[in-house]
Amino acid sequence: MLCEGDTEELAVRYFIAPHWISEGLGSVGLKSINLDGKLDKAGKFAGGYLDDQEVSAVFTLVDLQGMTRVTHLHEDSLETKIQRVRNWLRAQVNHARGSQSFCHVCVHQTEAWILAEGYALVARLGNPNIKPDSHAESKNFQNPPSERLNELFLRIKKRRYNKKTDGTPLFKTMEFQPVYNSCQYFRGLYDDLKVVGQR
Repeated sequence: MLCEGDTEELAVRYFIAPHWISEGLGSVGLKSINLDGKLDKAGKFAGGYLDDQEVSAVFTLVDLQGMTRVTHLHEDSLETKIQRVRNWLRAQVNHARGSQSFCHVCVHQTEAWILAEGYALVARLGNPNIKPDSHAESKNFQNPPSERLNELFLRIKKRRYNKKTDGTPLFKTMEFQPVYNSCQYFRGLYDDLKVVGQR
C-alpha cells in the first residue's frame, strides 16, 4: 500500500492491518509505504513492487483534499473529482502488470475515519459528548476532517491535533465496523483489498 503521507501510513499499519489479520488474511502480507507526499514517485514505486511476482497487487491511498496534481472545476461532482484523481494515479503506473494497481482516494481526508468511528476520540479527549459522525466522508474541502479534529482538540485539550502523537493511539484503538459501515470509500478500499487477499 503506497500511502500519501503519515496519516495514511499510520491508518494502514494500526487500523487496517490488525483487522486484516483478525479476518484470517494474515498469510497475505499488507505492507504500508509512506510516500512522504511525493506522489510523482508513486508510479516508480508501484512498478518496482509489481516487478516482484510475489507481490499480488499495489494499492495507492491518497487524500482528495490537498491533491494538487489535478485541477478540479468548481461545479465538478464529488465522483468526478475522485475519478480524476484515480485516473491520474493510474496513469503514473506504466507496467505490464498495471491491472494489479488499485488507486483509492480518502474522502476528503483519512482523518474522516477517526470522526466516523468516534469512540476512540471520546477516550482520547475524555469527552463523552463526542458522537460518531456517520457522514464524515461527505464533509467538504471548506472544513476538512483534520480541521474538525483541530477544533475538537483546541476546545478540549487547548492544543492542535497531531497526526503522529494523536493519530497513532487513535488508529490503534478504533473499532473497525463503524468506519466500514458509514464510509463508502473506505469500504471500497477494504473490499478491494479482500478480493486480492482471498485470491
